[in-house]
Amino acid sequence: MGQDGLDRRARERILPTLVGAGLPRLTGWGKVVSAFSRAVNIRHSRGLLASLVEDPHAMTYLSVCVPELFRNHNIRLARGDRIRFEGDRLGTEGFAVELLGRPTWQGTLTIKDVREFGAARISIMKEALLSKGRGGGFLGVLRGDGGGNFFADKAVRVLSRIWKAPLRSTPFGVLSGLVGLGPGSTPSGDDFIAGVLLGEEVLKLLQPAEAKAVAHNLEPVIPSPEGKEELWLALNRTNDAGRTLLWQALQGRFPNYLIETLRSVSDAGGKQDIVNAVEKAVGRGATSGTDALTGFLYSMEGRV
Repeated sequence: MGQDGLDRRARERILPTLVGAGLPRLTGWGKVVSAFSRAVNIRHSRGLLASLVEDPHAMTYLSVCVPELFRNHNIRLARGDRIRFEGDRLGTEGFAVELLGRPTWQGTLTIKDVREFGAARISIMKEALLSKGRGGGFLGVLRGDGGGNFFADKAVRVLSRIWKAPLRSTPFGVLSGLVGLGPGSTPSGDDFIAGVLLGEEVLKLLQPAEAKAVAHNLEPVIPSPEGKEELWLALNRTNDAGRTLLWQALQGRFPNYLIETLRSVSDAGGKQDIVNAVEKAVGRGATSGTDALTGFLYSMEGRV
């Protein structure tokens, strides 16, 4: 069906409560690849996944929160349905999601999210993750031995090259070897890299003295953006979900669940609050939350 057909039939207008800031930048066609009770995923022609979600906690830079879509039984999307990305709206055969003028969500960290971070909180996070984290992905990387998991063992070998690189000047070039590696709808390697990039953002926000304390006695290395070309080039080596996650993370945009986790740890009144935040995060996906926090802690300990 062409654009004119969509315009004629899209009689019902839906106003979202929150729009990911990157979504209006997509134009052209997309197709629904999965539809669940609380989320719909659309593959854009650029190979990126845009999502319609019910819960604002599930927001990403390429998501739109539309509770009405999941509560109104008269409007539904199914796998294979075509979607038109028009900048100011998403057009379907039966309705249109209006994006213009709606509240936006940036997916970026601020100093308020991490202002209380320090070595003690990082240590508790690590202890909690090693205890509560899900196996099958990259959790063994945090121990440094891979834990006998094939993918984690390979990741340990890849990461060992960081210290062998001349002047440690190409850590993200080494990390590109993890793109697409491992199980999951977003491969473990992609979640891990997103966590590393999240750690980089935290260290940028903290003052130098605080950053050094967070990384214990290891001098944190924050590579310049120029060092990430190999990661950008590696995006085509993973699936759509992994590509979308890394495409956003490379621009400093992260899933809301990770931002909320860091905020909860920073605001924690005691150890149990930090443990609870970690436990909630590891519930994300099969191993996605565990792998992302593993990458984050790996970065914050100064190992990247």
